Amino acid sequence: MRIIHGKDNYRYQNCRLFMALGNFDGLHLAHRSIIGKACSLAQEHTGKSAVFIFDPHPVTKLYARKDFLLLSSVKRRSEILEELGIDFLIIEEFNEKIASLPPYQFVTDYLVNTFRVAGVVVGFDYTFGNRGRGTANHLLKWGERFNFSVEVVPPVILGDEVVSSSLIRDLLLKGEVKNASRYLCVNFRISGLVIHGEGRGRTLGFPTANLLIQDGLLLPQRGVYLSSTTYAGEKYFALTNIGSKPTFHKDGKLLVEVYLIDFSGDLYGEELTVEFLHKIRKEAVFSGAHSLKDQMHIDLKRARELIQQEYSSIADNACR
Repeated sequence: MRIIHGKDNYRYQNCRLFMALGNFDGLHLAHRSIIGKACSLAQEHTGKSAVFIFDPHPVTKLYARKDFLLLSSVKRRSEILEELGIDFLIIEEFNEKIASLPPYQFVTDYLVNTFRVAGVVVGFDYTFGNRGRGTANHLLKWGERFNFSVEVVPPVILGDEVVSSSLIRDLLLKGEVKNASRYLCVNFRISGLVIHGEGRGRTLGFPTANLLIQDGLLLPQRGVYLSSTTYAGEKYFALTNIGSKPTFHKDGKLLVEVYLIDFSGDLYGEELTVEFLHKIRKEAVFSGAHSLKDQMHIDLKRARELIQQEYSSIADNACR
């Protein structure tokens, strides 16, 4: 997959391009339906598939919402898109000029004159252009005018829920990581470098790796989770704590601490990828280090029970 930053760096105008439009945060089941359609159209018409996204996410610029957190980084999205067989990922910087662009001008400047698309694929609720005034219906009309096909993918429903990024955010903020994985089609994951912490876990017999997480990414509800953690290409079961160490700090910073089960070694400076499998308990305040240590043994026992009962393999358990 070729990653292209900015439309001005696109140099493949002679290929038949079938482009999926959207920001695809999380790349959940509905997103995969859109992307799969773009790939199948490209194969059917001997063309190339593409995904076009904005970075940063438009919501963070248009509404300055500090509470809006992403399910996935651009890096993570690019990894999944490559796995899905996309030929081009085009990343356009979202700024005031882009935000003020009328929908019709977006179509002519980007889709027609630059990318010369043979077709575009969007979700039923896709909007674009200044104040989101462009809709799928506009694309259908302008596609006829400029001779490119437009596919509008209907909502994807799983159970009785319409699959969406907002639904998945709500589930994760409730700690329902196992349920969220059904809509994501993979276990929800985060990645980060291991940094030095206070070293308290080691004194308790549970040495933890403290992860530095990219700003702006969503974390599940505070608590302790069974996770599958990847280090140097190998997967390990782990206990992952999201919290602020309320037993020792009143107003501590939110931290991600990972205890790799049955692992010994130095992880400082290494990157870990944590996949959340099952919530074990909520964050709690303990009377002191001894009671916290007792609880950690209980958490580890529960984790081993879950591993035995539900996770005999640490391969991804979603979508099975």
